[in-house]
Amino acid sequence: MSDLVSVVMSTYNRNDLLFGRALKSVAAQTYQNFEVHVVADGMVGAELKELGKRTMELDYTPLRGKFTLWNIPRQTYPDDASKWSVLGMNARNHALDHAMGKWVAPLDDDDEWTPDHLEVLLNAAKGGFDFAYGMSQYHWPDGHPQTAGRWPPGYGAFCDGAQVYRNGMGYRYDPGCVERGLPEDGDMWERMVAGGVTFTFVPQIVHHYHVNPR
Repeated sequence: MSDLVSVVMSTYNRNDLLFGRALKSVAAQTYQNFEVHVVADGMVGAELKELGKRTMELDYTPLRGKFTLWNIPRQTYPDDASKWSVLGMNARNHALDHAMGKWVAPLDDDDEWTPDHLEVLLNAAKGGFDFAYGMSQYHWPDGHPQTAGRWPPGYGAFCDGAQVYRNGMGYRYDPGCVERGLPEDGDMWERMVAGGVTFTFVPQIVHHYHVNPR
């Protein structure tokens, strides 16, 4: 039997992108043994109501029976630029706490995977590695092209969303990343490298990163 993959996502007031881009790309995967955990970071009002309604009306058949939604209390954020280092951290960790798969695959609510994302990275990881990552295609607001992804691993080597890793290794997103001067995802990868996690790199595009114009 194929290994279960836990897709973990945080979201906040981006329902159109969540359903029309991110989840749509999950549903289109060639590898279909997955569960999806979406955790809202304290959504309220009309956006929360719409999120619940659209969850109940999911029309992506591959997601039916595989989708779990939470709305947890809003995380308290710093007022300075360090806010961007920890956006959605509590929601991300909540999703990780409920991940039942052998593998974890994070995805931002405004990005998307190539259809073979899970298949390609799992095939690479199953060669004896804990962590597999690939390349990302950037989509800048002005339309200029850029790709990201290189060896060796660590902060700056690849984008969040271009990865799968073995569940149960004990790594979580850590608010201490602010003191270390790193964003939450890059900080976790640096700790994984230091902790002896084994990595492999697939030199092909597996992820589309849509740059937030803000």
